Amino acid sequence: MSFNTMIVQSGGPTAVINNSLIGIVDGLTNHSFDGEIYGAVGGIYGLLHEDFISLSSLSASERYQLRWTPGAALGTWRHKLIEADLEKIIQVLKKNQIRYFFYIGGNGSMNVAKMVDDAAKHAGYELIVIGVPKSIDNDLIGTDHTPGYGSTAKFLATSVLDVNMDMISYPESNGVTIIETMGRHTGWLAGACSLAEDYLQGNSQLLIYIPEVPFHMETCLEKLTNAHKEKRNTILVAAEGIRKENGQLVCDDLAYDALGRPKLGGVSSYLKDTIEEQADIKARYMTASVWQRSSMTLASKTDVDEAYKLGIHAVLLAHAAYSGVMVGLKREESDEDYDVSYQKIPLSQVVGKEKFIPENWYNQKENTMKKEFKSYASPIIQGEMVVPMKEGLPIYQRVI
Repeated sequence: MSFNTMIVQSGGPTAVINNSLIGIVDGLTNHSFDGEIYGAVGGIYGLLHEDFISLSSLSASERYQLRWTPGAALGTWRHKLIEADLEKIIQVLKKNQIRYFFYIGGNGSMNVAKMVDDAAKHAGYELIVIGVPKSIDNDLIGTDHTPGYGSTAKFLATSVLDVNMDMISYPESNGVTIIETMGRHTGWLAGACSLAEDYLQGNSQLLIYIPEVPFHMETCLEKLTNAHKEKRNTILVAAEGIRKENGQLVCDDLAYDALGRPKLGGVSSYLKDTIEEQADIKARYMTASVWQRSSMTLASKTDVDEAYKLGIHAVLLAHAAYSGVMVGLKREESDEDYDVSYQKIPLSQVVGKEKFIPENWYNQKENTMKKEFKSYASPIIQGEMVVPMKEGLPIYQRVI
């Protein structure tokens, strides 16, 4: 008896999330899967409202085009599940004879995948549930790094270089440019900006502030003032979730999202105003916002390829009848070329946890990242994507 597959994209989009989607589709197709391959339109929304699209009919050309298309091709949705939702999802999966269930996402999404796996077991429904990691924040445990992080890291490090070249265009410039990155509890993205440090020109100063280490305004202002007197530019990188010694957010004027989490953002504006008021130094700020997670033209080829292969390996786990697991990346220990293998980890060991930057990877005195961090992050940003263009603009593919 044949059965069908459901693929869901969840959480914030990335530049490479569609590669995992197509990796799953290609993995099933290459193994002569004879059932229907469905995609849930709008993530969990599609599951709850039975809004699916067939991915089985995608041509090889359409699948290939999706590999250089950023954003979630199936659509995504943030929603806090309740018990009734889980019951509805199992009913929908049964009705449509879904036996393979692939859930692409980050921390919260892996929790949803586990909830669906648990609900299916409780209902006595035979369902294979595989989590496929995705997160630009890189805070998911069970995997050396998450697809999406490498491309965002490359975008941010490149942005630092671009900003630096702009700043040194002005003779005797000694201004401050603040770059705000995403990063609610972790500083993996802010830290990635350190990859540009060795290439900065014009004697510029790079300061990086991450949520894992308390932020001290007085020390920051002192460093900015010293650089200003020495006619040096400063690029100040701040993760949106940086906190004071007491754990309070530096910028705590907050609203809340659908999951009850504070909506962060605005710390760069706060820092600019404080620097100008207290140090009398001209400052400007910029937020990378969704650009940092949606730029395919600056995507890492390593990131793209790993995202795709994770989809392939997710299918292999499903065929081997593993369920309630996430497929992850394991970095191979080597003094030579960077390489990864693919592993499985129980979802129960992933949910409710976050991966933080090791304390000894951050230089608290200089407020920048140590060589251990750079050695970790540098291989992930390697390689360039060649994105097809038409009339000077990228050609992207839609499926919904």
